[in-house]
Amino acid sequence: MKNILCSGNVSVDIKAYSAEVDDTEAYREGSIELVPGGVGRGMAINLKHLGMTTYIHSVVGKDIFGEYLRDGLEEEGVNTALLGESPERKTALFSVLASRGKSATCVYSTQVLKEIAFDSKVEKFIEENDISAIAMDSNISEETLAGFYAYKKAHPDIFIFQNATAPDIARKTMQYAPLIDLFGCNEYEAAAILGEQSVLPDLETADRFQALGYKNFIITFGEQGVMVRIGKETWNEPPYTPAQIVDTIGAGDAFASGFLMGFLENDPVKRCIHYGLACAKETLMTRQTVSNKLSKDFLTQYQVK
Repeated sequence: MKNILCSGNVSVDIKAYSAEVDDTEAYREGSIELVPGGVGRGMAINLKHLGMTTYIHSVVGKDIFGEYLRDGLEEEGVNTALLGESPERKTALFSVLASRGKSATCVYSTQVLKEIAFDSKVEKFIEENDISAIAMDSNISEETLAGFYAYKKAHPDIFIFQNATAPDIARKTMQYAPLIDLFGCNEYEAAAILGEQSVLPDLETADRFQALGYKNFIITFGEQGVMVRIGKETWNEPPYTPAQIVDTIGAGDAFASGFLMGFLENDPVKRCIHYGLACAKETLMTRQTVSNKLSKDFLTQYQVK
């Protein structure tokens, strides 16, 4: 069993949706849901469901949202010893508003994530808990990223999974590409890294990406599926598309979690992709950012329909 430290965003998503056409931007009836989110949280819980021992490294506010997130992580069996509490900043929040006929808009507050630090406490924790892999998102600060990658240089056996997280911050980790054991992004983040408007799931994209120093990576392309490059080999696989997509948030993190689980266990790449696609499909069919159905046994027996 692998011990994995997940460092990054732990937040609450407030999702508001109205089926009424938004012509006036006035009050309208709809639904509002409070959903725990964040890449760090999602990876930690997904990987826990898949049989790993997981630890979360993040910061929340001293407020009801922070309590809600901490309680949820602990209920899932995720170790929260490195989940700090800010005395001043509020828990990270994402407010998403969507109406029929209009694109969704998002307002977010993530200042508390600046307090996620790599220090001697974290270093000692990694060593005392026999952490063999670290999964990071790019929400953490430049200073914290530098600390983790300095640790990686000194301890090359530790495995690093780096998530690009969002197009506007996808380029943050480019300078560390040769130190990253597995990199994950979507097509928009890949385009930002390559300085393009868009990219295709083809060998040219894979070669250009690898030329930047990323030796192993996964790029998700939504309805076009996923492209995976491990060393010199490339795989392109179509998605496992559900009959009805309920919510897309969290599906990319679910794919990364499933793939990473198999990859760390030295499974064949094709099987790793199968695990990832199955995790993504199940997550697309729930309002939650993590599907409660996921487990190693569930994936092993998963039949594509």
